[in-house]
Amino acid sequence: MTSDQVYLALLEIFLLITVAQGLKISSNKARIPPLIMELITGLVLSPFALGEVINAFVGYQIFTINSYLLLFSEFSVILLIFASGLEHGFKSLRTSGYLASLAATFGAVLPFVGVFFYMNFFVSFPVAILMGAATAATSLAAVASIIESERLENEHYIKITLSAAAIDDVVAFIILSISLAIIDTGGLSFFELVKLTLKVVVSWVIIFLASVFIIPRIISVVSDSLVVDMSLLILFILVTVMITLGFSPIIAAFIAGVAIAESRKAERIRGMVKTMIAIFGSLFFITIGAQTNVFTFVSTDVLVQGSIITVLAIVLKFAGIFPFAYVYNKDIRKAIASSLGMIPRGEMGLVISSIAFSSGVFNQSDLSEVIFMSLTTTAIGAIAFERLTRKIAKNET
Repeated sequence: MTSDQVYLALLEIFLLITVAQGLKISSNKARIPPLIMELITGLVLSPFALGEVINAFVGYQIFTINSYLLLFSEFSVILLIFASGLEHGFKSLRTSGYLASLAATFGAVLPFVGVFFYMNFFVSFPVAILMGAATAATSLAAVASIIESERLENEHYIKITLSAAAIDDVVAFIILSISLAIIDTGGLSFFELVKLTLKVVVSWVIIFLASVFIIPRIISVVSDSLVVDMSLLILFILVTVMITLGFSPIIAAFIAGVAIAESRKAERIRGMVKTMIAIFGSLFFITIGAQTNVFTFVSTDVLVQGSIITVLAIVLKFAGIFPFAYVYNKDIRKAIASSLGMIPRGEMGLVISSIAFSSGVFNQSDLSEVIFMSLTTTAIGAIAFERLTRKIAKNET
C-alpha cells in the first residue's frame, strides 16, 4: 500500500467516525440506539451507495473496503466484546439464579434451533447454522439507556432481564464455538456431534474458569502504572492462545473481560476501555454497514427471508424467556416486560454475521438478512420495552 493509499484510508476512517458521531448526537433525543445510526452511516457511505458517488466527484477512492478499515474494524469488535465481559464480570454470572440461567439458556437455544431448521431448507448447512447462531444472543445495549433514564435498575422485574442477559452471552458464545467447530469438522454422525459438543463445552469451561482464577491475581499484583498495559497484554495473549486452540478471537476477548472484571483494579481498566470504545467502538458497525450493498434490501428474497427470520427470532426468544420470567415475577405484564428487554439482537448478531461474511460463508444477501433482523429486533424490542415499562410505572404511582 502506498503512502497516498494509507492517507486515504485514514481519511475514510475519520470521516466515517465523524458522520456516525454526528448522527448519534442528533438522534439522541429520539432515543434511537447508536448501533442503528452507525449501521446507517456505513450503508449510506459505502462504495455501493453514496460513497461511490463521492469518490467519482472528488476523483479519489476515499470510501473503499480496504485492509486498514478491516483491521480497525477487527480491533473494534475485540474491544466491544472485551468491554461486554468487563461489564458482566464473573460475579453477575455466579449470582444470576437458576430462573435467569434457564431463561437465558432457553432464550438463546430456541431461536438458534428454530432459525437453523428453517434456513436449512433454503441455504447450505454452514449458512443455516450461523444464521441460527446470529439470532441467539441478546443485546442489552438497546434497552440499557431506557433502564438508566427511567431509573429501573432496582425494579424487581428488571433484575431477571439483567441477570439473564449476562448468562445469555455465555450461552451464545458456546453456541458459536460449537457451530464453528461443526463447520470446520464437516459431516458428523449423531454420536460424533455429541462428542464434539461435549469437547467444546468442556474446553470452554476449563479455559473460562482457569482465566477467572488466574488473571485477577496477576492484575492485582501489577503496579497501578502498568495495569492498563498488562490488561491489554493479557487480552492479546488469550486471543492468541484461543485462536491456536481453534476458538474465535471474540470468545477470548469476552473471557478476558469477565476475568479482569474480578480484579480489584477493574474500574481503572473499564475507564481505559470506555475511552478507546468512544474512539474506535463505532467502527465495527460502520464497517459492517459499508460491506453491505444497500440495494440488496430491495430484493424480495432478502426482505421475505429477513422478515421471517426476524419473526422467528422475536417469537422464539420471547417463548424461551417468558415462562421463567412469569415464575420469577408472578405478574404477566412484568413478565412480558422482562421478556421484551431481551428481544434486541444488535451487537452479537452482527459480530457473528461479520465472521461468517469475512470467512466466505455468508454472501451479500445472507449478510443483509442478518442486518435486517438485528435492526428490526433492536427497534421493536426497545420501543415495546419502553412503552410497557412506562405503563407499569404509571400504574404503580
